[in-house]
Amino acid sequence: MSARILVVGGGLAGLLAARRHQRAGHRVVLLEAEDRLGGAVAELALPGAGDLALNAGAEAYSTASGAVDALVAQLGIADRVVFPRAGLGSRIVSAAGVHRAPAGALLGVPGRPLAADVRAVLGWPGALRAALEPLLPARVGARPGATVAETVGRRMGRRVLERLVAPIVGGVHSADPAELELAAASPQLATGLFEHGSLVRTVRRLRGGGRRGDAGRTAGASAGTRVHALAPTMAALPAALREELLAGGGIVRTGVEVTGLDREGEPWRVDTARGEQLEADRLVLACPPDTARSLLAGAAPEIAEAIPETPSAAVRLVALVLDAPALDSHPSGTGALVAPGTPGIRAKALTHASAKWEHVERALREALPSAASPHLVRLSYGRPGEQLPGREEIVDLALADASAILGTPLTRSRLADWAVIDWDRAMRRPRPGHRAALDALASLLEARDDLELVGSWRAGTGLDAIVRADDARAAAAQAPQTTPISPTAPTEGTPR
Repeated sequence: MSARILVVGGGLAGLLAARRHQRAGHRVVLLEAEDRLGGAVAELALPGAGDLALNAGAEAYSTASGAVDALVAQLGIADRVVFPRAGLGSRIVSAAGVHRAPAGALLGVPGRPLAADVRAVLGWPGALRAALEPLLPARVGARPGATVAETVGRRMGRRVLERLVAPIVGGVHSADPAELELAAASPQLATGLFEHGSLVRTVRRLRGGGRRGDAGRTAGASAGTRVHALAPTMAALPAALREELLAGGGIVRTGVEVTGLDREGEPWRVDTARGEQLEADRLVLACPPDTARSLLAGAAPEIAEAIPETPSAAVRLVALVLDAPALDSHPSGTGALVAPGTPGIRAKALTHASAKWEHVERALREALPSAASPHLVRLSYGRPGEQLPGREEIVDLALADASAILGTPLTRSRLADWAVIDWDRAMRRPRPGHRAALDALASLLEARDDLELVGSWRAGTGLDAIVRADDARAAAAQAPQTTPISPTAPTEGTPR
């Protein structure tokens, strides 16, 4: 029987939930408080660079599971898929210098600690310490709710934690390893440690440990190259989802904030800031966890109390369009993740977008035909406990940080245009106990068929995790479900 489905939130998770229910034959209405859809998948035009469109948020997606590629094909936009430039790889920047990111790692944990690319970052003492990890008892650092720092530090040593893992946790998850639960950051590592008794053995099984394959190519490529993107920007994905919803008879409204919920009677009653009251048989909340908790406090207090506290992480991005021939050699490959405390660098990540993506390079040359060597570089700021650099000073800071990471002087004389982009609530920092709290929440939600909570705070970091979580819900709806849907593994993807 057709049901009335109301989806609150038009980010990727909300769009996918709306699509899933529409494909099941239901009538769908989606409400988004902002004036656009897509959430952290957004684009921005730079007027000083010929209105060049660039990714203002997520710039790629992991190909680990193939879930996003499958979705893109279903939406009919597979012809927009682009691949990173071959052979560049990404970099890790730490007190040890700038080094190629070790291949075959997961969350920075190396599968082969004595490999040359790992030794270059850790030195022999750090590599030898990490190589002892498989000899440790499985119980070391493996208590329930253990943080990334606790598990990795105790099992792999301080240098692995500080020089390999902390850059990824800070750059990708916008979190502190000492506060981020391992099971939330990487369920694969947490589960693998329990099953195989070793982080190293787990990474080797999942990544191949950086062994050399045919033609000398690395079997376990660095995380920055295990991705695809869409041209001209990732905004093509939410746009395609919206078009499919509308073509199927769905209703999509932006600029509509939901202010209250009521479940006294049979249908949900939903109040909006416009003074409307809408009714729905099933409610999907695809909004931040604090918003969901507030909305459900009166209508479903038990569910509201079970939503885990997941503080937001403010991130400030700086996009620089540079005319810099010295960058033609792509000195830091596709980009770099920076270890906390690295002398002279405040940024936590840098993406050399025009090096990583050939379609970006072509678009830059078309937009700036008079430039000798146009390049697009994006830097990310916002470490836990640090105040964000001011918008007035951040461009000069970004130029200084880019100069240090890329190994070439970059000044305002090289700037064609720039943009400063703020994300206040897009990233979440799961606290210890987050995974157990999500499992308890899933058990409560399993008992009712009128309410669904979706989003990256449940699925994990990255577009791939969100799509896989939606695929799991679609599969569960078609077959008897015996266990609650658990969060999927976060994606090691683009620094944010």
